[in-house]
Amino acid sequence: MKVQSMTGFGQAEERGIRVEVRSVNHRYLEPRFRIPVFINPYEITLRNMIKERFSRGRFDVTIALTDKADVRLGINRRLAENLFQTLQGLRKDLGIEEGPTLDHLFWFRDIIFSEEPEYNPEDLFRVFETALERLARMRQREGEHLVADILSAVEALEGLLEAVRAEVEGCLEKTYERIRERISELVRDLSVDDARLLQEAAFLSEKADVSEEITRIRSHMSQVRKIVSEGGTIGRKLDFLLQELLREINTIGSKSSEYRVSDLVIRMKAEVEKMKEQVQNLQ
Repeated sequence: MKVQSMTGFGQAEERGIRVEVRSVNHRYLEPRFRIPVFINPYEITLRNMIKERFSRGRFDVTIALTDKADVRLGINRRLAENLFQTLQGLRKDLGIEEGPTLDHLFWFRDIIFSEEPEYNPEDLFRVFETALERLARMRQREGEHLVADILSAVEALEGLLEAVRAEVEGCLEKTYERIRERISELVRDLSVDDARLLQEAAFLSEKADVSEEITRIRSHMSQVRKIVSEGGTIGRKLDFLLQELLREINTIGSKSSEYRVSDLVIRMKAEVEKMKEQVQNLQ
């Protein structure tokens, strides 16, 4: 399945019916309609058509008639007669000599006159389906760009992680020696068993070991690639995975006191933030 962005636009027009569908980021699937009254009976069908194609995003649907539509003007004659008679009665009560004309009814045109289009609902569904298809194609194109950016960030992250591994590999022994020397200075005038001293130094240096975090980060990056290759609805999966990835990177930063490692950690976090921004746009 292809990966889709949640941002896109689709438009179609046929037999006097114009459909526009815009989609943007949203946690769930939320269609919103601006349609003429005569299309209201088909809103549920149109909603279901969106649900069949998409799983996330807010959809703003606008449907309107064009000048090519076959429209018959409807008149509410009973209401027009009542309004006209009311105006005549008001004229007499106010002592106005001139009587009301049809021109005066124009002020009530919104409630007297109505457009009654002559159309086949199947035409509406066909135009709507075309607009959704064009929207889906745009979302897929946007999705491809987002995936490319995410994979590029993963590649950059792998390079930074390798640099971290190389830095900490030589630091463990130095850390051990530094801790051992520091403890020796603190207990210089005390009687402390050398074996115990070495054991404590080894324990403290082991706490600075980030090999497990590096292994988990590699696993997470492998999963990112796997999820992206499978396609479909992947936004939430990747969002959770990136949170876990960021947690492991923060752990490396808290364990290491080396300036070079701290700098690499900052750059790694920046790459993860880039991915998070892109993932927020994925379905």
